[in-house]
Amino acid sequence: MLLLTLLSHLNGLNGQFLLWDDDTHVTQNPVIRALTLDNLQTMFTEPVARLYVPLTWVSLAVDYRVWGRDPFGYHLTNLVLHLTATALVFFFVRRLTNGPVALLTAALFGVHPLRVESVAWVTERKDVLFACFYLASLLAYDRWARQGQNWWGCFGLFVAAALAKATAVTLPVMLLVLDALVYRRRAWAEKVPFFAVSLLIGAVTLAAQAGGPGETVAGLDAIPLWARAGLVGYCALFYVGKFFWPAHLSAVYPTFDELGWTPWIAAGWLLVVVAVTVGLAAQRRRWPVVWLGWVFYLVALAPTIGLVPVGIHVVADRYAYLALLGIMVAVSAVVVPLARMSLLVGLVGVLGVLTMQRTAVWRDTGTLFESVLAENPDSLPAHINLSVWYRQRGRHEEAIAHAQAVVRLAPRNPRSHRLLERALAAAATSDR
Repeated sequence: MLLLTLLSHLNGLNGQFLLWDDDTHVTQNPVIRALTLDNLQTMFTEPVARLYVPLTWVSLAVDYRVWGRDPFGYHLTNLVLHLTATALVFFFVRRLTNGPVALLTAALFGVHPLRVESVAWVTERKDVLFACFYLASLLAYDRWARQGQNWWGCFGLFVAAALAKATAVTLPVMLLVLDALVYRRRAWAEKVPFFAVSLLIGAVTLAAQAGGPGETVAGLDAIPLWARAGLVGYCALFYVGKFFWPAHLSAVYPTFDELGWTPWIAAGWLLVVVAVTVGLAAQRRRWPVVWLGWVFYLVALAPTIGLVPVGIHVVADRYAYLALLGIMVAVSAVVVPLARMSLLVGLVGVLGVLTMQRTAVWRDTGTLFESVLAENPDSLPAHINLSVWYRQRGRHEEAIAHAQAVVRLAPRNPRSHRLLERALAAAATSDR
Protein backbone atom coordinates (compact mmCIF):
# COMPACT_ATOMS: atom_id res chain seq x y z
CA MET A 1 0.00 0.00 0.00
CA LEU A 2 2.63 2.53 1.05
CA LEU A 3 5.06 1.36 -1.63
CA LEU A 4 2.44 1.81 -4.34
CA THR A 5 1.60 5.25 -2.94
CA LEU A 6 5.28 6.18 -3.02
CA LEU A 7 5.72 5.00 -6.59
CA SER A 8 2.55 6.77 -7.74
CA HIS A 9 3.73 10.14 -6.45
CA LEU A 10 7.47 9.78 -7.04
CA ASN A 11 7.43 12.05 -10.12
CA GLY A 12 6.40 14.90 -7.85
CA LEU A 13 9.89 15.04 -6.37
CA ASN A 14 11.09 16.52 -9.68
CA GLY A 15 8.60 19.37 -9.53
CA GLN A 16 9.59 23.03 -9.44
CA PHE A 17 8.11 25.86 -7.44
CA LEU A 18 5.03 27.17 -9.23
CA LEU A 19 4.17 30.72 -10.15
CA TRP A 20 0.97 30.15 -8.22
CA ASP A 21 1.22 30.91 -4.50
CA ASP A 22 4.55 29.10 -4.10
CA ASP A 23 6.16 32.54 -4.35
CA THR A 24 4.14 34.14 -1.54
CA HIS A 25 4.29 30.98 0.56
CA VAL A 26 7.92 29.99 0.09
CA THR A 27 10.34 31.71 -2.23
CA GLN A 28 9.34 35.28 -1.35
CA ASN A 29 8.01 34.69 2.15
CA PRO A 30 10.33 36.40 4.66
CA VAL A 31 8.64 34.78 7.66
CA ILE A 32 9.92 31.27 6.86
CA ARG A 33 13.50 32.23 6.13
CA ALA A 34 14.63 31.82 9.73
CA LEU A 35 13.20 30.14 12.82
CA THR A 36 13.68 33.21 14.99
CA LEU A 37 11.47 34.20 17.91
CA ASP A 38 10.25 37.21 15.95
CA ASN A 39 9.23 35.08 12.99
CA LEU A 40 7.56 32.48 15.21
CA GLN A 41 5.65 35.25 16.95
CA THR A 42 4.49 36.55 13.58
CA MET A 43 3.39 33.08 12.47
CA PHE A 44 1.26 32.53 15.57
CA THR A 45 -0.12 36.03 16.09
CA GLU A 46 -0.63 37.45 12.59
CA PRO A 47 -1.99 36.22 9.27
CA VAL A 48 0.71 35.58 6.67
CA ALA A 49 -0.26 35.71 2.99
CA ARG A 50 -3.86 36.15 4.20
CA LEU A 51 -3.76 32.80 5.98
CA TYR A 52 -3.63 31.81 9.62
CA VAL A 53 -1.78 28.48 9.42
CA PRO A 54 1.11 28.86 11.89
CA LEU A 55 2.13 25.19 12.01
CA THR A 56 2.23 25.07 8.23
CA TRP A 57 4.57 28.07 8.24
CA VAL A 58 6.74 26.37 10.86
CA SER A 59 7.01 23.23 8.71
CA LEU A 60 7.96 25.31 5.67
CA ALA A 61 10.49 27.23 7.76
CA VAL A 62 12.12 23.95 8.77
CA ASP A 63 12.31 22.96 5.11
CA TYR A 64 13.78 26.36 4.23
CA ARG A 65 16.49 25.91 6.84
CA VAL A 66 17.39 22.47 5.44
CA TRP A 67 16.81 22.94 1.72
CA GLY A 68 16.86 26.66 1.08
CA ARG A 69 15.16 27.25 -2.27
CA ASP A 70 15.65 23.74 -3.61
CA PRO A 71 12.10 22.52 -4.29
CA PHE A 72 13.05 18.85 -3.94
CA GLY A 73 13.03 18.92 -0.14
CA TYR A 74 9.63 20.59 0.08
CA HIS A 75 8.12 18.00 -2.26
CA LEU A 76 9.78 15.25 -0.25
CA THR A 77 8.19 16.53 2.96
CA ASN A 78 4.79 16.68 1.29
CA LEU A 79 5.17 13.10 0.09
CA VAL A 80 6.28 11.84 3.51
CA LEU A 81 3.27 13.54 5.11
CA HIS A 82 0.96 11.98 2.52
CA LEU A 83 2.43 8.55 3.24
CA THR A 84 1.88 9.18 6.94
CA ALA A 85 -1.73 10.19 6.35
CA THR A 86 -2.26 7.06 4.26
CA ALA A 87 -0.98 4.86 7.07
CA LEU A 88 -3.18 6.69 9.58
CA VAL A 89 -6.19 6.10 7.32
CA PHE A 90 -5.53 2.37 7.47
CA PHE A 91 -5.28 2.31 11.27
CA PHE A 92 -8.35 4.50 11.74
CA VAL A 93 -10.58 2.60 9.33
CA ARG A 94 -9.32 -0.67 10.79
CA ARG A 95 -10.78 0.43 14.12
CA LEU A 96 -14.18 0.94 12.50
CA THR A 97 -14.41 -2.11 10.22
CA ASN A 98 -12.34 -5.08 9.03
CA GLY A 99 -8.80 -5.31 7.65
CA PRO A 100 -9.57 -5.78 3.93
CA VAL A 101 -11.87 -2.73 3.89
CA ALA A 102 -9.25 -0.68 5.71
CA LEU A 103 -6.53 -1.82 3.30
CA LEU A 104 -8.52 -0.91 0.20
CA THR A 105 -9.59 2.41 1.70
CA ALA A 106 -5.99 3.33 2.50
CA ALA A 107 -4.85 2.24 -0.97
CA LEU A 108 -7.49 4.43 -2.60
CA PHE A 109 -6.56 7.33 -0.34
CA GLY A 110 -2.91 6.95 -1.23
CA VAL A 111 -3.02 6.53 -5.01
CA HIS A 112 -6.19 8.21 -6.29
CA PRO A 113 -5.40 10.99 -8.83
CA LEU A 114 -7.43 13.50 -6.82
CA ARG A 115 -4.62 13.36 -4.22
CA VAL A 116 -2.07 14.85 -6.60
CA GLU A 117 -2.86 18.53 -6.15
CA SER A 118 -2.41 18.36 -2.38
CA VAL A 119 0.81 16.34 -2.60
CA ALA A 120 2.58 17.77 -5.66
CA TRP A 121 1.92 21.45 -4.89
CA VAL A 122 4.21 22.85 -2.19
CA THR A 123 1.64 25.49 -1.26
CA GLU A 124 -0.77 22.74 -0.22
CA ARG A 125 1.52 21.62 2.59
CA LYS A 126 -1.36 22.62 4.82
CA ASP A 127 -3.54 19.84 3.36
CA VAL A 128 -1.24 16.93 4.07
CA LEU A 129 -0.10 18.37 7.41
CA PHE A 130 -3.55 19.06 8.82
CA ALA A 131 -4.81 15.66 7.62
CA CYS A 132 -2.09 13.87 9.60
CA PHE A 133 -3.02 15.69 12.80
CA TYR A 134 -6.76 15.30 12.11
CA LEU A 135 -6.52 11.54 11.55
CA ALA A 136 -4.24 11.09 14.56
CA SER A 137 -6.79 12.98 16.64
CA LEU A 138 -9.55 10.63 15.44
CA LEU A 139 -7.41 7.64 16.43
CA ALA A 140 -6.81 9.16 19.86
CA TYR A 141 -10.55 9.77 20.21
CA ASP A 142 -11.24 6.14 19.36
CA ARG A 143 -9.11 5.16 22.32
CA TRP A 144 -10.90 7.69 24.52
CA ALA A 145 -14.35 6.52 23.47
CA ARG A 146 -13.55 2.83 23.92
CA GLN A 147 -11.19 2.91 26.91
CA GLY A 148 -11.65 6.32 28.54
CA GLN A 149 -8.03 7.26 27.85
CA ASN A 150 -6.15 9.96 25.92
CA TRP A 151 -8.66 12.84 25.83
CA TRP A 152 -5.81 15.33 26.10
CA GLY A 153 -3.98 13.65 23.24
CA CYS A 154 -7.07 13.91 21.08
CA PHE A 155 -7.57 17.57 21.97
CA GLY A 156 -3.91 18.50 21.46
CA LEU A 157 -3.79 16.84 18.05
CA PHE A 158 -6.98 18.65 17.07
CA VAL A 159 -5.47 22.01 18.04
CA ALA A 160 -2.41 21.15 15.95
CA ALA A 161 -4.65 20.27 12.99
CA ALA A 162 -6.52 23.56 13.31
CA LEU A 163 -3.24 25.48 13.44
CA ALA A 164 -2.14 23.73 10.25
CA LYS A 165 -5.34 24.45 8.33
CA ALA A 166 -8.67 25.92 9.39
CA THR A 167 -10.59 23.13 7.63
CA ALA A 168 -9.92 21.08 10.77
CA VAL A 169 -12.69 23.00 12.55
CA THR A 170 -15.07 20.24 11.42
CA LEU A 171 -13.54 17.74 13.85
CA PRO A 172 -15.86 18.43 16.84
CA VAL A 173 -18.87 17.70 14.64
CA MET A 174 -17.10 14.58 13.37
CA LEU A 175 -16.66 13.39 16.94
CA LEU A 176 -20.38 13.77 17.55
CA VAL A 177 -21.05 11.79 14.38
CA LEU A 178 -18.77 9.00 15.57
CA ASP A 179 -20.47 9.06 18.97
CA ALA A 180 -23.88 8.63 17.35
CA LEU A 181 -23.00 6.09 14.64
CA VAL A 182 -20.07 4.12 16.04
CA TYR A 183 -19.60 4.42 19.78
CA ARG A 184 -23.26 4.84 20.79
CA ARG A 185 -22.49 7.39 23.46
CA ARG A 186 -23.77 10.83 24.35
CA ALA A 187 -20.99 13.09 25.56
CA TRP A 188 -21.52 16.75 24.72
CA ALA A 189 -19.68 18.38 27.61
CA GLU A 190 -16.27 17.00 26.64
CA LYS A 191 -16.67 18.57 23.16
CA VAL A 192 -17.06 22.13 24.46
CA PRO A 193 -13.30 22.91 24.34
CA PHE A 194 -13.19 21.52 20.79
CA PHE A 195 -16.02 23.78 19.64
CA ALA A 196 -14.41 26.76 21.39
CA VAL A 197 -11.19 26.22 19.42
CA SER A 198 -13.17 25.77 16.20
CA LEU A 199 -15.03 29.06 16.69
CA LEU A 200 -11.79 30.89 17.50
CA ILE A 201 -9.88 29.48 14.51
CA GLY A 202 -12.86 30.11 12.22
CA ALA A 203 -13.12 33.74 13.31
CA VAL A 204 -9.38 34.33 12.93
CA THR A 205 -9.38 32.74 9.47
CA LEU A 206 -12.32 34.81 8.23
CA ALA A 207 -10.68 37.97 9.56
CA ALA A 208 -7.39 37.08 7.86
CA GLN A 209 -9.06 36.57 4.49
CA ALA A 210 -11.36 39.58 4.64
CA GLY A 211 -10.53 42.63 2.59
CA GLY A 212 -7.55 41.18 0.77
CA PRO A 213 -6.80 41.62 -2.90
CA GLY A 214 -8.62 39.45 -5.40
CA GLU A 215 -6.98 36.38 -6.86
CA THR A 216 -7.48 37.38 -10.48
CA VAL A 217 -7.67 40.54 -12.51
CA ALA A 218 -11.30 39.91 -13.23
CA GLY A 219 -12.74 39.73 -9.74
CA LEU A 220 -16.09 38.16 -8.94
CA ASP A 221 -19.50 39.52 -8.12
CA ALA A 222 -21.08 38.19 -4.95
CA ILE A 223 -22.65 34.81 -5.52
CA PRO A 224 -26.39 35.01 -4.73
CA LEU A 225 -27.86 33.00 -1.87
CA TRP A 226 -29.94 30.78 -4.15
CA ALA A 227 -26.78 29.78 -5.96
CA ARG A 228 -24.88 29.02 -2.78
CA ALA A 229 -27.56 26.53 -1.79
CA GLY A 230 -27.17 24.91 -5.20
CA LEU A 231 -23.40 24.84 -4.80
CA VAL A 232 -23.82 22.55 -1.80
CA GLY A 233 -25.26 19.93 -4.12
CA TYR A 234 -22.92 20.68 -7.01
CA CYS A 235 -19.74 20.52 -4.92
CA ALA A 236 -20.75 17.33 -3.12
CA LEU A 237 -21.60 15.53 -6.35
CA PHE A 238 -18.62 16.96 -8.27
CA TYR A 239 -16.03 15.15 -6.15
CA VAL A 240 -18.04 11.92 -6.11
CA GLY A 241 -18.12 12.05 -9.90
CA LYS A 242 -14.37 12.70 -10.11
CA PHE A 243 -13.73 9.88 -7.66
CA PHE A 244 -15.48 7.34 -9.86
CA TRP A 245 -14.23 8.85 -13.14
CA PRO A 246 -11.00 10.79 -12.55
CA ALA A 247 -10.80 12.31 -16.03
CA HIS A 248 -10.50 15.94 -17.17
CA LEU A 249 -8.87 16.96 -13.90
CA SER A 250 -7.71 20.56 -13.74
CA ALA A 251 -5.88 22.87 -11.38
CA VAL A 252 -8.53 25.49 -12.14
CA TYR A 253 -12.12 24.53 -12.80
CA PRO A 254 -14.73 26.95 -14.20
CA THR A 255 -15.82 29.74 -11.87
CA PHE A 256 -19.44 30.23 -10.86
CA ASP A 257 -19.96 32.82 -13.60
CA GLU A 258 -18.71 30.33 -16.19
CA LEU A 259 -21.16 27.66 -15.03
CA GLY A 260 -24.12 29.72 -16.29
CA TRP A 261 -26.56 28.58 -13.65
CA THR A 262 -30.24 29.40 -13.18
CA PRO A 263 -32.19 28.96 -9.92
CA TRP A 264 -33.76 25.79 -11.32
CA ILE A 265 -30.36 24.24 -12.02
CA ALA A 266 -29.17 25.14 -8.53
CA ALA A 267 -32.28 23.60 -6.98
CA GLY A 268 -31.73 20.43 -9.00
CA TRP A 269 -28.21 19.93 -7.66
CA LEU A 270 -29.36 20.44 -4.09
CA LEU A 271 -32.32 18.11 -4.44
CA VAL A 272 -30.12 15.29 -5.76
CA VAL A 273 -27.85 15.47 -2.71
CA VAL A 274 -30.83 15.64 -0.38
CA ALA A 275 -32.33 12.60 -2.10
CA VAL A 276 -29.08 10.63 -1.81
CA THR A 277 -28.76 11.56 1.85
CA VAL A 278 -32.35 10.58 2.65
CA GLY A 279 -31.97 7.32 0.73
CA LEU A 280 -28.78 6.33 2.53
CA ALA A 281 -30.28 7.31 5.87
CA ALA A 282 -33.20 4.99 5.19
CA GLN A 283 -30.74 2.13 4.55
CA ARG A 284 -28.38 2.95 7.42
CA ARG A 285 -29.10 -0.28 9.30
CA ARG A 286 -28.39 -2.36 6.21
CA TRP A 287 -25.29 -0.41 5.17
CA PRO A 288 -23.99 1.29 8.34
CA VAL A 289 -20.46 1.86 7.00
CA VAL A 290 -21.83 3.41 3.80
CA TRP A 291 -23.98 5.78 5.83
CA LEU A 292 -21.06 6.66 8.09
CA GLY A 293 -18.85 7.30 5.06
CA TRP A 294 -21.40 9.61 3.45
CA VAL A 295 -21.88 11.64 6.62
CA PHE A 296 -18.10 11.81 7.13
CA TYR A 297 -17.74 13.09 3.58
CA LEU A 298 -20.34 15.85 3.96
CA VAL A 299 -19.04 17.00 7.34
CA ALA A 300 -15.38 17.10 6.26
CA LEU A 301 -16.29 18.89 3.02
CA ALA A 302 -18.53 21.46 4.72
CA PRO A 303 -16.00 24.35 4.92
CA THR A 304 -15.54 24.30 1.12
CA ILE A 305 -18.91 22.96 0.00
CA GLY A 306 -20.08 26.25 -1.51
CA LEU A 307 -21.99 28.10 1.20
CA VAL A 308 -18.93 30.28 1.74
CA PRO A 309 -17.06 30.33 -1.61
CA VAL A 310 -13.27 30.27 -1.30
CA GLY A 311 -11.74 32.92 -3.56
CA ILE A 312 -12.54 32.34 -7.22
CA HIS A 313 -12.78 28.59 -6.85
CA VAL A 314 -16.10 26.78 -6.69
CA VAL A 315 -14.38 23.39 -6.62
CA ALA A 316 -10.75 22.26 -6.44
CA ASP A 317 -9.20 18.82 -6.08
CA ARG A 318 -7.44 19.85 -2.87
CA TYR A 319 -10.71 20.68 -1.11
CA ALA A 320 -11.63 17.00 -1.03
CA TYR A 321 -8.26 15.67 0.17
CA LEU A 322 -9.57 14.46 3.53
CA ALA A 323 -13.30 14.48 2.81
CA LEU A 324 -13.11 11.81 0.11
CA LEU A 325 -11.98 9.38 2.78
CA GLY A 326 -15.69 9.01 3.57
CA ILE A 327 -16.53 7.99 -0.01
CA MET A 328 -13.53 5.67 -0.14
CA VAL A 329 -14.50 3.76 2.99
CA ALA A 330 -18.14 3.53 1.83
CA VAL A 331 -17.11 2.16 -1.58
CA SER A 332 -14.61 -0.24 -0.02
CA ALA A 333 -17.24 -1.60 2.35
CA VAL A 334 -19.49 -2.40 -0.61
CA VAL A 335 -16.84 -3.65 -3.04
CA VAL A 336 -14.63 -5.85 -0.84
CA PRO A 337 -17.26 -8.55 -0.19
CA LEU A 338 -18.28 -8.62 -3.86
CA ALA A 339 -15.07 -8.34 -5.91
CA ARG A 340 -12.09 -10.63 -6.27
CA MET A 341 -8.81 -9.47 -4.81
CA SER A 342 -7.13 -9.57 -8.25
CA LEU A 343 -9.71 -7.14 -9.58
CA LEU A 344 -9.19 -4.75 -6.67
CA VAL A 345 -5.42 -4.88 -7.08
CA GLY A 346 -5.80 -4.13 -10.78
CA LEU A 347 -8.11 -1.20 -10.03
CA VAL A 348 -5.67 0.30 -7.55
CA GLY A 349 -2.86 -0.22 -10.04
CA VAL A 350 -4.74 1.66 -12.76
CA LEU A 351 -5.35 4.54 -10.35
CA GLY A 352 -1.65 4.54 -9.52
CA VAL A 353 -0.73 4.91 -13.20
CA LEU A 354 -3.22 7.78 -13.59
CA THR A 355 -1.67 9.44 -10.56
CA MET A 356 1.81 9.14 -12.08
CA GLN A 357 0.54 10.85 -15.21
CA ARG A 358 -1.25 13.55 -13.27
CA THR A 359 1.80 14.23 -11.11
CA ALA A 360 3.85 14.94 -14.25
CA VAL A 361 1.42 17.75 -15.11
CA TRP A 362 2.47 19.56 -11.91
CA ARG A 363 6.13 19.66 -12.98
CA ASP A 364 6.25 23.43 -13.56
CA THR A 365 4.03 26.45 -14.15
CA GLY A 366 3.99 26.15 -17.93
CA THR A 367 3.03 22.48 -18.00
CA LEU A 368 0.37 22.95 -15.33
CA PHE A 369 -1.46 25.88 -16.85
CA GLU A 370 -1.20 24.63 -20.41
CA SER A 371 -3.06 21.57 -19.12
CA VAL A 372 -5.68 23.89 -17.61
CA LEU A 373 -6.19 25.56 -20.99
CA ALA A 374 -6.55 22.16 -22.62
CA GLU A 375 -9.65 21.68 -20.44
CA ASN A 376 -10.87 25.28 -20.50
CA PRO A 377 -9.35 27.58 -23.16
CA ASP A 378 -10.91 30.62 -21.46
CA SER A 379 -9.42 30.04 -18.02
CA LEU A 380 -8.42 33.49 -16.84
CA PRO A 381 -5.96 32.40 -14.10
CA ALA A 382 -4.19 30.13 -16.60
CA HIS A 383 -3.68 32.92 -19.13
CA ILE A 384 -2.45 35.29 -16.42
CA ASN A 385 0.09 32.90 -15.00
CA LEU A 386 1.29 31.76 -18.41
CA SER A 387 1.79 35.34 -19.55
CA VAL A 388 4.02 36.05 -16.56
CA TRP A 389 5.75 32.67 -16.87
CA TYR A 390 6.64 33.12 -20.53
CA ARG A 391 7.65 36.75 -20.04
CA GLN A 392 10.12 35.77 -17.32
CA ARG A 393 11.65 33.24 -19.69
CA GLY A 394 11.99 35.62 -22.60
CA ARG A 395 9.32 33.88 -24.67
CA HIS A 396 7.66 37.14 -25.56
CA GLU A 397 5.30 36.01 -28.30
CA GLU A 398 3.63 33.53 -25.96
CA ALA A 399 3.57 36.09 -23.14
CA ILE A 400 1.85 38.67 -25.38
CA ALA A 401 -0.65 36.11 -26.70
CA HIS A 402 -1.74 35.11 -23.20
CA ALA A 403 -1.89 38.73 -22.05
CA GLN A 404 -4.13 39.53 -25.02
CA ALA A 405 -6.37 36.65 -23.97
CA VAL A 406 -6.60 38.19 -20.49
CA VAL A 407 -7.66 41.52 -21.98
CA ARG A 408 -10.26 39.74 -24.08
CA LEU A 409 -11.67 37.92 -21.07
CA ALA A 410 -11.55 40.87 -18.66
CA PRO A 411 -11.50 44.01 -20.83
CA ARG A 412 -12.73 46.42 -18.17
CA ASN A 413 -10.16 45.61 -15.55
CA PRO A 414 -7.10 47.89 -15.69
CA ARG A 415 -4.88 45.11 -14.38
CA SER A 416 -5.55 43.17 -17.57
CA HIS A 417 -4.15 46.00 -19.65
CA ARG A 418 -1.16 46.43 -17.35
CA LEU A 419 -0.32 42.76 -17.87
CA LEU A 420 -0.35 43.28 -21.64
CA GLU A 421 1.72 46.45 -21.32
CA ARG A 422 4.39 44.57 -19.36
CA ALA A 423 4.50 41.80 -21.96
CA LEU A 424 4.85 44.32 -24.81
CA ALA A 425 7.47 46.32 -22.92
CA ALA A 426 9.54 43.21 -22.21
CA ALA A 427 9.39 42.23 -25.88
CA ALA A 428 10.41 45.71 -26.99
CA THR A 429 13.32 45.78 -24.55
CA SER A 430 14.62 42.41 -25.74
CA ASP A 431 14.61 43.62 -29.37
CA ARG A 432 16.97 46.52 -28.67
